[in-house]
Amino acid sequence: MKEIIKRCHASQDSLLNKKETEKKVYAAAVYLRLSKEDGDVCDDSHKEESNSITNQKRLIHDFLKGREDIDVFKEYVDDGYTGSDFQRPSFQEMIKDMEAGKVNLIIVKDLSRFGREYIEAGRYLQKIFPAAGVRFIAVTDHYDSLTADRTEKNIVIPVKNFVNDAYSADLSVKIRSHLESKRGNGEYTGAYVSYGFIKDENDHNRLVADPVAGENVKLIFRWKFNGMSNSRIAEKLNALGIPAPADYKRSLGIHYKSGFQKNLYSRWSPVAVGRILSNPLCKGLVVQGKKERINHKIKKMVAKPEAEQSCYRQEDLALIGEKQFDTMQGLLKKDTRTNPGQEGAYLFSGILYCPDCGRQMIRRKTVHKGKQTIFYICKTYNVEKSCTRHSIKEQELVLLVTEAVKAQAQLAAEAEEILEAAEDIMEGMQSFHLTDTRLPELEKELAESAAMLSGLYTDWMEGILSEEEYGEMKVFYSGRCEELEGQIRRRRERAAKAGDAAREARQWLGSFMDMGSWLFDTEGMLRRSLVCSLFEKIWVYEGKRVEFSFLYQDQMAEVYSLCGMLREAVQEQPLYEKGAV
Repeated sequence: MKEIIKRCHASQDSLLNKKETEKKVYAAAVYLRLSKEDGDVCDDSHKEESNSITNQKRLIHDFLKGREDIDVFKEYVDDGYTGSDFQRPSFQEMIKDMEAGKVNLIIVKDLSRFGREYIEAGRYLQKIFPAAGVRFIAVTDHYDSLTADRTEKNIVIPVKNFVNDAYSADLSVKIRSHLESKRGNGEYTGAYVSYGFIKDENDHNRLVADPVAGENVKLIFRWKFNGMSNSRIAEKLNALGIPAPADYKRSLGIHYKSGFQKNLYSRWSPVAVGRILSNPLCKGLVVQGKKERINHKIKKMVAKPEAEQSCYRQEDLALIGEKQFDTMQGLLKKDTRTNPGQEGAYLFSGILYCPDCGRQMIRRKTVHKGKQTIFYICKTYNVEKSCTRHSIKEQELVLLVTEAVKAQAQLAAEAEEILEAAEDIMEGMQSFHLTDTRLPELEKELAESAAMLSGLYTDWMEGILSEEEYGEMKVFYSGRCEELEGQIRRRRERAAKAGDAAREARQWLGSFMDMGSWLFDTEGMLRRSLVCSLFEKIWVYEGKRVEFSFLYQDQMAEVYSLCGMLREAVQEQPLYEKGAV
C-alpha cells in the first residue's frame, strides 16, 4: 500500500503543477457496477431499475452538471460482477489509473456500487484514498470525503459498509436456498449441461437427450464395450471429424468457456472420453450441488458430501441402461493402462489371482519353433520364486471361462422361464403365498448367533476371552445378527408379496441378460467387457483348476432362490384357481 501511495503522490504532484489556475480541478473516474443478481432484477419489469448501469450513469451525470471543478476522465463499468469481491477488471483498471495520477476523484452512485465487502471497502475509503489524496463521492449517500466530518468518516460510512456486506451475505443465503429448493423439486439449475444432453426449449429447468450428441455418447459406450481404450476412442472421434464437446456447444450458440481448453479449436482426449463414460446422467441419474463456495466472499469451491448432494432420476433421459452403466464403471477401474500395440487391455488383465499368495497372475508369452504360446503364472513365483507357478495357458483359460459363461446364461434362461410361468399363474389371483424353506435355517442361525453374542461378555469377565478377542467377536456376531435379520425380513416380505418379487426379479434378470448384446463380438467370442462385467476375480489353482467369483452372485443367488420357491408353487398350481381367495 505504501508503494501505491508514493506513486499516487508523485503523479498527482506533477498533475497539480500543470494547473494554471488557483482553483483545483479534479480528474474524475466514474465507476459503475451491476452484479448478476441485480441484472436479473433489471430484466423483470415489476422490479426496481435504480441499480441499472443506465440509471447509475444518468444519476451521476445529473449530479455533475454545473460542477466546473470536476472533469470526467473516464467511465469504468463492471457489468455482471459481484460487489463482495474487488478483483473486477474495470475496478482494477481504475486503481491503476489512480496510481498513475490520471484520476484524483472517484464517483459512484452509492457505497453498495463501490463494494459490499465492508473490510476491503473500509480499507480503500479510510486508508488508501486519503493517503493517496484521492477524493471520493457517493452521490445518493450524500457523502463527499472533501467535506465530510469525523463522524461521517469514522462512524456513518463503516456502518453503511457493514450493512451492504450484510445484505450481500443475506442475498447469498437466499440464492442458495432457492437453488436447493429447485433441485429438491427435480429442476435443473446448472448453467451448462454435460455432453449428450441439452436444456428443454420450453423449460430450461428440465433436461432432454441431445438427438445428435446423444448418439455419439452411445457410440462411445459401444466402442468401449468392444474393447477400445479411451485413447483409441478419442483418436477415432477426431478422425471422423466429430466436434469435441466444447466446440459442439459453441456451434449450438452456447457461450461456453472451459478451463480445460488451451487452443482455439478443441480435440477429443482420453480424459474427455472418460468423463462421458463415468457421467451418471447417461443412465438418467441427475446429480447436482456437488460443490459449493465456502462463503459469499471466497470464490473457492469445495466438494459437498454425497449425502448433501441433490440426486433424482429422470428415466427418459437415460442413453444407457443402468446395468450397462454400472458394468462400465467396473470396466473403467480395471482398464487402467493400455498394452503396447493393443487397442485396449488384455482379456484377463486385473482378473486372475493366485489363491495361495493372493497376488495377481501375470501374462507371459513364449515362442518355440515359430509357434507362440500365451500363458499366465503367479506373480510372486515369477519375481521371488516363493510361491508355486499356478500356470495355465490362455487358450485353456478361455475355454473354461466360456463354459462358465454359458452355464450362467443357461441358468438365467431357466430362471426367466420359471418367473414368466409364475407370473402367468399369479395373474388375477388375490392371494399367493410362497413357502420359503430357507427361513427356518436362517432363523436357527440367528438364534445361535444371538446366543453367542449375549455370552461373550460373561466369557470376557471370567477370563475365557481376552479384551481383544472379546472386541473382535462382538463386532463379528453383531454384524452377523444384523445381516441375518435383514435376510429374514426380506425373505418374509418377498414370500408375502410373491407377485411383486417375481416381477422385480424378472426385471433384474432381463437387464442382466440384455448386456449380452453389448458384450459378445460378432463371432460370439469372449470380449474383455464380458469378463469384467461378470467376474470379480478368477482364482487359478495348481492342476489348472479354476474358481470363479461373480460380481452379481448375491443377486443371482436371490433370484435362483426365489425361482426354487416359485417352481414348487407352480408344480402345486392345480391346487389354486385363478381368482380364488
